[in-house]
Amino acid sequence: SSQMSSSFVDPSAVGLRNALRLMTKYGVFKMGEFTLKSGQISPIYIDLRESFGHPDLMRVMCESIQELIANVEKEKPYVSIVGVPYAALPYASILSQYTSKPLLIIRKEAKAYGTKKLIEGAYEAGQTVIVVEDVVTSGQSLTEVITTLRADGLKVEDVFCLLDRDQGGQKNLEKIGVKLHSLLNMEKVLEFLSAVGKLSIDDFNKIVTALTLPYTELKKIDIKWEMEEAHTNGHHTNGEDKENSKVSVRLSLSSRQKLATCPVSKRLFTLMEEKSTNLCLAIDYEDGEKILDLVKKAGPFVCAVKVHADTIGDLSEEWTKRLVKLADEHNFVIFEDRKFADTGNTLAMQVKRNAASWADVVTVYGIAGEKSIVSAFAPIISDPSTRLKGILLIAQLSCEGSLCDVNYTNGTRRIAEGNQEIVCGFITQEKISDAGGLLHWTPGVSLDETTDGKGQQWRSVRRAIMEQQNDIVIVGRAICNKATPATELTRYRDAAWEALSAVMP
Repeated sequence: SSQMSSSFVDPSAVGLRNALRLMTKYGVFKMGEFTLKSGQISPIYIDLRESFGHPDLMRVMCESIQELIANVEKEKPYVSIVGVPYAALPYASILSQYTSKPLLIIRKEAKAYGTKKLIEGAYEAGQTVIVVEDVVTSGQSLTEVITTLRADGLKVEDVFCLLDRDQGGQKNLEKIGVKLHSLLNMEKVLEFLSAVGKLSIDDFNKIVTALTLPYTELKKIDIKWEMEEAHTNGHHTNGEDKENSKVSVRLSLSSRQKLATCPVSKRLFTLMEEKSTNLCLAIDYEDGEKILDLVKKAGPFVCAVKVHADTIGDLSEEWTKRLVKLADEHNFVIFEDRKFADTGNTLAMQVKRNAASWADVVTVYGIAGEKSIVSAFAPIISDPSTRLKGILLIAQLSCEGSLCDVNYTNGTRRIAEGNQEIVCGFITQEKISDAGGLLHWTPGVSLDETTDGKGQQWRSVRRAIMEQQNDIVIVGRAICNKATPATELTRYRDAAWEALSAVMP
């Protein structure tokens, strides 16, 4: 088999594996006799427009492309995303939202009225842009697009596509100084289809001959179709309970760490993997010494410790210094659950006085709006002299009768997605955002009970993580109020990590 013709994501990556599975399920890969745009007769037609009707497939593909972009951006920053009409525009639009980068659209022909522009959107000459395309064959149409962009003063060095058909596009783009980064190429598509029993050797040979593809050998890869469905669609073959009927496979923690821009998120993805824990212990004692005693025991088991500083009777600067020392020794995040909500100026004063020097992350309600939140927290988080390096937006609550309705939750999500450099993630009951760098923290879990009779509702750890797709479970009284908290720490740490591991590669 030949070398790959462009930068390519390994199909063992869970996002790509699921994209291939869903593309097969939804009929993107069609076998028969098809006349391509180039005039070639092909035994296979890859109809990516079929993806538009399936949000789960669109999400998986865009998350995987976003990871490709994030890897390149580390060395080659860019300002905007250019969508090539027409089939690539939905993907470019979603990626613009995921990355918080402006979207530019290049027309196939200039308007005969109005501004008569070929490029729509806000940009300036000299800016670097990336181009998003769905399918690349020879690269001729992309060359025309890039020529138009460069003629208007924009810098183009990288193109990202869903599928490289391995028919010369990569080499032709190289000639004009552009690198092609593809999520899939024809070789990997054919390998996958063969691995899941959807393509015979005869079909492979016919496709290679008809399309003059640069390889003659079909590599064997080990992908079990049944395993893929069991983990993503809930088609369980081993009698697992109904609780797992909506399980969805996710990106690995290391992959999501690359997507994160908030300092706390980046640190958490790493330490969760290093310590094999996604447990946050909520300690709601009023006695400061009692809190520190439990923190000493909990440190090795948790990724975060949550406290309510305003309920601690003997809170002092000395106490917070001791807590910080324990956090540094055991490598966990200090989470002050202050639930800030006020105007920007007041917020800034409250945070500096109550949390900035010792907490790593604090909770904030979204009700004050984006401007107040960003103006208060961005300067504090960017200040190297403060410990505070992220916020958690409260999107949903676990208490019965909560007034956090869908409008509030959606508004909070938009604030987070647009300000990922300061927002670590959400306090929520279920996954609300597809942005891979944001973490979903969830309270209201228990291995033994369903309610405390005072409005607090609990569900199982497995449901919270596997079905509702949260990342970190916040557990308080179920550990702190037990006679043997160390035993409970082990139970909850193991249960939470087992559930998260089951939905990761």
